[in-house]
Amino acid sequence: MGAAKGTAFAARLRAATRACHDEVDTLFGRFDLSDRSSYARFLTAHAAALVPVEDWVGATRLMPDWRGRKEALWADLAALGRSLPHFEPLDWPRHEAARWGAFYVLEGSRLGGAMLSRAVPEDLPRAYLSSVHAPGAWRGFLAALDEHAQAGGPDWEAAAIASAGRVFALYAQAARLAGAR
Repeated sequence: MGAAKGTAFAARLRAATRACHDEVDTLFGRFDLSDRSSYARFLTAHAAALVPVEDWVGATRLMPDWRGRKEALWADLAALGRSLPHFEPLDWPRHEAARWGAFYVLEGSRLGGAMLSRAVPEDLPRAYLSSVHAPGAWRGFLAALDEHAQAGGPDWEAAAIASAGRVFALYAQAARLAGAR
């Protein structure tokens, strides 16, 4: 019974953030991943969003075996001769639900990265986009998210949804600043 309710929250979270998610996909889809310069701008935009969000979420406190992707992103940018973009630490509310909502976006982007890595030529670095989930990790993440949502109730869910929306907005802003229009 708990899994069904949890799955219902994941569906609500996905539905509530669908428009934001679609906007981010559209913006990042405007980068040509086969072009070195465009790909570097794509990675720079991801860094401008992912790095501060990863730092803010503190995901290892939520899931101790979690592994971030910022080091892979830094390595790819360095291989392309690019430095990290400037970003400020996030001062968002540190409510557990908000962290889980942001974490949902981070982990969902990992799924997309696996598909996008196929569009990157062999001669370009792909550590970031190739940092995929271990087998079963996405389902394990969703199960943990569901468990917390079920225990947290409607206010918890609302905070998680709002936070996911903030993260999608941050990614959209980063894409625009990197040249996606």
